[in-house]
Amino acid sequence: MQVLISVFDVPAHLALILSLAASTAANDLASAPPTTAAAPVTHEAPLMLEPLEGPFKFSESSWLRALKEGAFESAVIDYSGRIFKTSGGRYYVPAADERHQVLDKRRDGALAARVARAFAESNRQALRTALRRRPTAGELYIAHVFGPEAAARFIRRVAERPGEAATKFMPELARSAPGVLKVHGVPLTLANVYKRLTDAVRRAAPAVGSVAKEPAEQKRALLYFKPTVAEPLHRAGFPRGGGARAVAWRTKVSADEAAVPAQ
Repeated sequence: MQVLISVFDVPAHLALILSLAASTAANDLASAPPTTAAAPVTHEAPLMLEPLEGPFKFSESSWLRALKEGAFESAVIDYSGRIFKTSGGRYYVPAADERHQVLDKRRDGALAARVARAFAESNRQALRTALRRRPTAGELYIAHVFGPEAAARFIRRVAERPGEAATKFMPELARSAPGVLKVHGVPLTLANVYKRLTDAVRRAAPAVGSVAKEPAEQKRALLYFKPTVAEPLHRAGFPRGGGARAVAWRTKVSADEAAVPAQ
């Protein structure tokens, strides 16, 4: 039950990072090869839901992957150097004590913010290649939770067969987290599941998603980002000034999340 609640509870600061990554996807498209052919999607990538930990909701596999694949400064390389990848694409830390130490770093807000931004940018590139269009912030969240290959496969399937039973296409997810695919015991379609996941990001966005008109609302926004969130966001590459600038910036990209796959 905790896993189910966690996947639909998107922190506002994670929604902000995903929205920033989605808003810069236009630059990727501008430099893409002039073709409309869709990139092949890996059909071996299952959608499995692992427990999400830390302020930026990383699963074990997504955290290890993001640390290993991201380009970070030396402070992070110390952790990424302990992570290895199997021939099947699984990331792991051989020593159990080091594994726990690396995974515990998901709770380090400043570090996790940098890793989350790098992972979002990497996933943006992967989804842009697979989908041949700009991914939305909600779709980047799907990639954040399930991995970019599984996310691309799922999003493409939603566009092709939105009314298909989710349990049929995602048997692994039906076993690991059946509550994601049902509401009050009623099985959902792929389009339903897509909407639930992307709506979770939209629900998080209002906390940082519009310029507050009242001074009191502006103060609440500023308090939200200080001190535990504003500084990690600044270290992740956001402008100084914390919440106020983040709130103002967020309005520029809110329209990007309105796009959904063709149904």
